[in-house]
Amino acid sequence: MSQIPPIQPSLQDVTTYLIDLDGVVYRGESVINGAREFIDWLDAQHKKYLYLTNNSFASELQVVEKLARVGISTDLSHVMGAAQAAVQSIAQRFPGGSVYVIGEAPLFDIVRSHGLKISNEDWQGTDVVFVGLDRSFNYKKLTEAVLAIRKGADFIAINRDPLLPIAGGALTAGCGTMVAAIEAGSETSPKVIGKPEPALLQEAMRKLNSQPSETVMVGDNIGIDIKAGAAAGTQTLLVFSGKDTPASLAASTLKPDYVYEDLAAVLHALKS
Repeated sequence: MSQIPPIQPSLQDVTTYLIDLDGVVYRGESVINGAREFIDWLDAQHKKYLYLTNNSFASELQVVEKLARVGISTDLSHVMGAAQAAVQSIAQRFPGGSVYVIGEAPLFDIVRSHGLKISNEDWQGTDVVFVGLDRSFNYKKLTEAVLAIRKGADFIAINRDPLLPIAGGALTAGCGTMVAAIEAGSETSPKVIGKPEPALLQEAMRKLNSQPSETVMVGDNIGIDIKAGAAAGTQTLLVFSGKDTPASLAASTLKPDYVYEDLAAVLHALKS
């Protein structure tokens, strides 16, 4: 691994941390080295922070519950999910509308909770094709989603993450893989709510009353987290505990402001 650069003075003055979850805080059901201690430090130092998740198969409450399982106590005030933001946007544009959902049970629940109808049993009248991670994605869903969009339905995706870190250091196909298939067939580009688009980070900073200059986006994915931070004007910090590696960083034209092995290394630098 290339040498990790020392902490920069400006990071000491950061007031606000926007923190990715998969590959940064946990992988699957395993907490990543230093994550608990890092969050304890944020609390002790009275830093402002939000967990930002592109995860589309877990609700914000389920994220809180998962953090508790890996030993990190938090509440809904510290979690902001792209799925919830996306459904709010759909409900504002299509009140009571029909949504064809590519996703898992929590995504269907969020859609219904906003007074929207599920059109998976009759895609012909679909207003919006809404795509999240679906681990039972199949040819039928692909075809119906493509045809609904070609017929005029809007195309909204939670994120374009092609890969998802899971336990044991492995990767699995992410939401972006399904989005790409539907995009190819429909010949239509989706509106993306989650990272790397800046909207989720901008909403997080509004919630925390923070400015980009005092905020750092912490993530494991250059093309998703670091790109989102750059687009939103924040500082960016990459950890090598998830998707990206020193080799992929060296090959990337997009460079984060800070690079560390994991949150344990970040905390050690901040304390030194």
